[in-house]
Amino acid sequence: MKNNINKSMMKSPGSRRKMWVCLQSGLVSALVLTLGVVTSGCADMNPPPPVPAEAYRSKPNATLAAGDEINVAFSGAPELNVKQKIQPNGKVSLPTIGDVNAAGKSLTGFQSELTSLYQPHLQDPTVIVSLESAASGVYVSGEVLRPGKIPLDRPMTALEAVMEAGGFTKFANPKQVIVVRNQGGKNQRYVLNMNDALYGADSSPFYVRTYDVIYVKQSNW
Repeated sequence: MKNNINKSMMKSPGSRRKMWVCLQSGLVSALVLTLGVVTSGCADMNPPPPVPAEAYRSKPNATLAAGDEINVAFSGAPELNVKQKIQPNGKVSLPTIGDVNAAGKSLTGFQSELTSLYQPHLQDPTVIVSLESAASGVYVSGEVLRPGKIPLDRPMTALEAVMEAGGFTKFANPKQVIVVRNQGGKNQRYVLNMNDALYGADSSPFYVRTYDVIYVKQSNW
């Protein structure tokens, strides 16, 4: 009886039409799925453009900037020790000598300058300048454990900035780390592969610049 019903359905034009529509739908779904996989695979096979050599230029000099907070210590006169925030005009106000321009100078350079300025005033004019907190920094987001602003108080590589942000999460793709940098009024986008550095392969360090944004992409698998 069952076979007779199936044969009658096969002979029915309406039944054949339904079966053909279902078959077509199945073929279209399979084709879309296949194309999606192929497209995804092709996208992964297309490497990002190489990072220009200019972006890998030698490590930047760490210089003081407006908003930085510094400690100024006097070896021969500790009573003069002071903590100062560099003013918007780039200056700090120090005992005895008054306002001195600090922005744009390295810590060691500023120390030498202050030692010279205090030479006529102190028997031991040695001055030690240290950075308490940096106003400038880089921003790390995406698949890191502690996204946020990382103070740029020393020359720092992109990998070091990621490590300062707690390192990669288990979902991160170290091969796809994007650095966005404002250069000449335009945003430049660089894609870094940090796997090389993580696993001991030869690679050039990529030093970050003030206000760089680092985004760690999520892995596709």
